[in-house]
Amino acid sequence: MPYWNRSAGADHVFVASHDFGACFHPMEDVAVADGIPEFLKKSILLQTFGVHGPHVCQEAEHVVIPPHVPPEVALELPEPEKARRDIFAFFRGKMEVHPKNISGRFYSKKVRTELLHHYGRNSKFYLKRKRYDDYRSEMARSLFCLCPLGWAPWSPRLVESVLLGCVPVIIADDIRLPFPSVLRWQDISLQVAEKDVASLETVLDHVVATNLSAIQKNLWDPVKRKALVFNRPLQEGDATWQVLRELEALLDRSQRSRVGSSR
Repeated sequence: MPYWNRSAGADHVFVASHDFGACFHPMEDVAVADGIPEFLKKSILLQTFGVHGPHVCQEAEHVVIPPHVPPEVALELPEPEKARRDIFAFFRGKMEVHPKNISGRFYSKKVRTELLHHYGRNSKFYLKRKRYDDYRSEMARSLFCLCPLGWAPWSPRLVESVLLGCVPVIIADDIRLPFPSVLRWQDISLQVAEKDVASLETVLDHVVATNLSAIQKNLWDPVKRKALVFNRPLQEGDATWQVLRELEALLDRSQRSRVGSSR
């Protein structure tokens, strides 16, 4: 097609909201072996997957975007600063007692199994393995929402936590988060190394005793919540707006690179 052929797809943008972006497979070893399809490697990808350091599944030009969560989620429940938070630490989702599944792979790199092992009987931790349609009401009641990796490092829990004013506790080594210049994740979330799950309660107790109120104040800023939702129509400062800013920055870098190489 003429519009593709003029640049071999370099001026085309694709969304790849799969576990490992445009590698299109949920298992990392298969995704890495497959790689990004050759015809997409010159295009710009908007993908939920991102890690620090080199990775086969982010070798194309890309922007890390937040997982889609309906904008109305932020409006369904009381404003974060007014919510009654009677749950200390919350997680509802797949937690395998025996993490090695039928494929022979370890789900969540055993992290979720370790959470269940260490805190399944701890009354401060509200950990549930069964589905529940109204789980967001539980998040809105929680101080901390655990966001461990699954097959991939990211999940919609991260966005849901921010929208509902629950401090995200990210347990996914090397994850690269969306829009860091706007959101300043270090001010609105906690990151705990996968190997430190056994120390999680101590970490959270320390935060409560020291700087929880400062983190919550940053987290409850409406600007932060807006930056993570894709509104229709677009609104200034929302996720679509942030994507366009990132694309503009990519274009500027590309133009500067071309000018530099032509000298």
